[in-house]
Amino acid sequence: MFSRTHIHLIDASYYDYDPSKGAAIAFAILYTGSFIYTLFQYIWLKSWFWLFMVLAAAMESVGYIGRVVSVYDTTNRNAYIVQFVLIFLAPALMAASCYMAMGRVILHVTPSSFRNIKNLWVPPRWMTPIFVTCDIVAFLIQVFGATSATSKDPKVVQRGYNVMKVGLVIQLVCFGFFLVVSLRFHFISKKFESSWPDRQWKKLLMAINIASGLIFARSIYRMVEFTTGFDGYLSVHEWNFYVFEAALMLPVLVLFNLYHPAKFLTNVGWRQQREKSHLPLSGSSLQDLSSRK
Repeated sequence: MFSRTHIHLIDASYYDYDPSKGAAIAFAILYTGSFIYTLFQYIWLKSWFWLFMVLAAAMESVGYIGRVVSVYDTTNRNAYIVQFVLIFLAPALMAASCYMAMGRVILHVTPSSFRNIKNLWVPPRWMTPIFVTCDIVAFLIQVFGATSATSKDPKVVQRGYNVMKVGLVIQLVCFGFFLVVSLRFHFISKKFESSWPDRQWKKLLMAINIASGLIFARSIYRMVEFTTGFDGYLSVHEWNFYVFEAALMLPVLVLFNLYHPAKFLTNVGWRQQREKSHLPLSGSSLQDLSSRK
């Protein structure tokens, strides 16, 4: 993508199209607004385990601000690198946040007798370590690939793209399995949800599932984009980027702004509580949390 041997519209431009200034500005404003609110919630609600989502929101915000700078100066290499790398990597941290939130939901609402591989496929205590480890591996591979893709050498750029595809494959496989586990839990939880006087936690579960679906769809888009190459339809038409990247990841942040885990979980610190039985979650957890400050 950084090679200038495949430029079609503007000589020396890093884009294969005439980038939209209005779209870049609009999404920069929207992502920055969501980041500010995400950071505020993180501090106010003391939801320390939600750090990855805060970092993801920050990366999206800086990434789209970098894109604004880049579209106004399409020959600015540094601005292009910033927007390309940060926007590409941020969803991996969003995925890690979904893993952590889902693990805590299952751990807190599932009866002890139901917490086994047969019922859940992945024990709740191991859900976060297993999926986050896979996500970190995929993230680091994508970081290495994205770094190589910033080279001025077309051959190095292609190698970088190939490495990024490997990272995406790992992410798709792990996240795809997680999505199946998460959706399955949504249905099997009906077996014991009747014992809960307050089922507000189902809203958080729904938010996690929707967010996971959006991240998965975006990852498929990126995989197809890299597979079809520099001159593929997805790479040379900007609308694809805004529809399948920008417009899919923004709702993930907004969803958790509206259904923040701290509103439903009583434990939002770094460590998961070791509990012998499930504890009720409710929309009133936010007030309980505030009273402990």
